[in-house]
Amino acid sequence: MKVLLVNISLDAKRGGGTAERTRHLATHLAKAGSSCEVVAMNGNSWQREFDELGIKTYITGHFGNRFPLPLLNPWRAWRAVRNADVLHIMGYWNLLSVAMGLLALIARRPYVLCPAGEFASVGSPRLIMKVFHLCLGRWLIKAASGFIAITQLERDVIAQVAGVPQASVAVIGNAVSEPEKVEQAATVAVPDEPFILFMGRLAPVKGPDYLIKAYLETPAAQRYPLVMAGPDFGMQQELQALASGSGLQSRIHFIGFLDEAQRTQVYRQAMMLVIPSRSEAMSLVALEAGVVGLPVLLTDTCGFDQVEDVQGGLVVPASSQGIAAGLERMLADRQELKLKGERLKAFVIDHYTWTATVQVMLRRFRCLLRSGSMMD
Repeated sequence: MKVLLVNISLDAKRGGGTAERTRHLATHLAKAGSSCEVVAMNGNSWQREFDELGIKTYITGHFGNRFPLPLLNPWRAWRAVRNADVLHIMGYWNLLSVAMGLLALIARRPYVLCPAGEFASVGSPRLIMKVFHLCLGRWLIKAASGFIAITQLERDVIAQVAGVPQASVAVIGNAVSEPEKVEQAATVAVPDEPFILFMGRLAPVKGPDYLIKAYLETPAAQRYPLVMAGPDFGMQQELQALASGSGLQSRIHFIGFLDEAQRTQVYRQAMMLVIPSRSEAMSLVALEAGVVGLPVLLTDTCGFDQVEDVQGGLVVPASSQGIAAGLERMLADRQELKLKGERLKAFVIDHYTWTATVQVMLRRFRCLLRSGSMMD
């Protein structure tokens, strides 16, 4: 099968979870024997890996930053669409998705839309989003041959926004690579003692301010350093000011962006991961941590409540008070903390590997090509 993946970015540092998801879908589709090509507006952090697997990439370039315009070469984009059996378009609020969806219609190729949590913003009061949805987005949704949700909760949102039955929306979650496939990382400077970890962009949606405030309000947490890992999206100065005002700045470490192997190294060294996000489709870092046995404290807006169901961590309200209470509970018993990590690891390995996830996706695509529906 020939699959064309479309995502706004292939930048490991700034592309976030959708870039990582696209990368893993591409590599595991290729390993499963599919012919795969990826179209994105920027980045290409995994060019060498893609080249080794025969994965083609087309980076369009773009004009502007707030709502970037893809600089498409029409003939190059048309060739990519015509060569595909099916398109997988990830993301909603961007013009690349619209352009590739239009080309798919002209070429009579089915495309599947995976909004990756972005349908939650439909109905936003922002004028530019209203204009996009009314003029372009509604058409992109209506013309889609199918939809992929990353969680059951997102499935409900997609069904409501797209006006389709819930049963017609396929749920294909995030996943991780098995631990033995992770490459050796360069050394990362972290405290020698046990520490609490945040992993993610320093951006409001990821809630790092919630975590800093919770840490400053929780004496039990202050016995351990707090490591903030991830690229700065405009919040680091504000977060450092919070720490400086408390007198605990020496206990809070900002270590910047980490690549995949470095993240795995830090997960192995930490005592627990905190995911304080205001909104997530499904937290990929929770899976990355879980697969190496790191327990997780996360908010109830992360799309992964199974963490608590399998006793691999706690799910708390998305607020500094909720996170503070979770820290207090998680840190009360260090031995239980280790057991939580072991339970989460077993659950993730059994249910969330990319090899299994891609087989589910290919089965859905075969159904689509055979019958016009992704559902059996």
